[in-house]
Amino acid sequence: MNWINELPPAKFRDARLSQRLNTIVEKLSENPERTLPEAMGNWSETKAAYRFFDNEKVAVSSIYEAQRNASMERISEESMILAVQDTSIFNYTLQRSKKDLGPIGMGDLNGFFLHSCLGVSRDGIPLGILGQRMWVRPQGRKNANRKSQPHKKRPIEDKESIRWSEVAREVAHAIPASTKVVMVGDRESDIYEVISLGLEGYDFLIRAAWNRRLNQSDDYLWRAVENAPVLGSKSIVVPRRDEKPERTATVTLRSATVTISPPRHRKKEKLSAPAVNALLIRELAPPAGIEPIEWLLLTTLPVSTFDEAVQCMTWYTYRWRIERYHYILKSGCRIEKLQLETKDRLMRALAVYSIVAVRLLWLTYQARQTPDMPCTSVFGDNEWQTLFMAVHKTNDLPVSPPSLQTAVLWVAMLGGFLARKHDGLPGVLVLWRGLRRLFDLAVFKNLFSYTYG
Repeated sequence: MNWINELPPAKFRDARLSQRLNTIVEKLSENPERTLPEAMGNWSETKAAYRFFDNEKVAVSSIYEAQRNASMERISEESMILAVQDTSIFNYTLQRSKKDLGPIGMGDLNGFFLHSCLGVSRDGIPLGILGQRMWVRPQGRKNANRKSQPHKKRPIEDKESIRWSEVAREVAHAIPASTKVVMVGDRESDIYEVISLGLEGYDFLIRAAWNRRLNQSDDYLWRAVENAPVLGSKSIVVPRRDEKPERTATVTLRSATVTISPPRHRKKEKLSAPAVNALLIRELAPPAGIEPIEWLLLTTLPVSTFDEAVQCMTWYTYRWRIERYHYILKSGCRIEKLQLETKDRLMRALAVYSIVAVRLLWLTYQARQTPDMPCTSVFGDNEWQTLFMAVHKTNDLPVSPPSLQTAVLWVAMLGGFLARKHDGLPGVLVLWRGLRRLFDLAVFKNLFSYTYG
């Protein structure tokens, strides 16, 4: 497909590795759900892929740098982007042969953590991965720290949560000064170091986790915003999650400007008290058995008017894009099923699969945002023609190619999407299946044409 060939060459010490990376990405993009041997097509290509993941010359940072360079080309056209961060856990408990992994929760669970930062346009289109951290917890470290020093009193440099401010700084410095950056995060990002970061050209939009005390006041965050007047109400679409269907929720919005007190246990450091805008989004009448939406957002963006508040709320909903990215890695790429024995091999494979996941995510939301774009911007002539013939059961092709939205809908139908009125828009997993089948059909069509003219 046309969008497969956008990756700039990765800077490895051996130029042949860059070509091998492109070959692997192309094969995995065409066969994302299959095992590595199935995706590569033959034993020779499979061995080459395994050697690539085992090669010490393949620097993971070089793969991510190539991705970010491609992302920067798209970002250069944007006046503002959202840098959406989130963390996901990858579980390898059932694969005991894997080396160098660590605890991921209670009991005997084993695996690693991945923290990602996805660039998203102000219209909600994913632009690429801007930063990533993968780490493994040492065996027994958590219990040792509890005994030596309470978590709250440990310096931020000794906490995993430092990743939020580190990645925010990294992204803010990498993005051109002409593009404004808004860091978006869930409740895990409600950290004093993130709130007080104060980088030039940088704003944040995060969900509050703590009912923080306000500076020089006996009041607390939630009560201060709850006492503010209602700006208005708005309907939003809540995506399907945890087997719960997509639904529409009507929420009210309140806002207030507050000054956050520094953490009490850090009084000796004489920290500043940052002033932030708080936006309370609350659903008043959820369906029976459904937990109501309640988000208290902290931001440096203005939220004093209804339109400003709605804009911030909309941008916060784009945080779901990063969750879909991690979902693709797990359910589409099946990262947790890879038969690679060491952490280093997994890290290289994860970096490669990340390219594939971002491309599918981009296709999903680009089709929704620009439905009238010609499908030839994504699909080659053989692909869209094969797609048309497969869906319509005919060899009589139209004079002009369909729109991108129409082509993506047809791909989803190949993947099992029924396209009924109440089905909504196709999701990433059904598109994944459809793309795999489209590739098989396109290859067969080429082979048939070559054999029989």
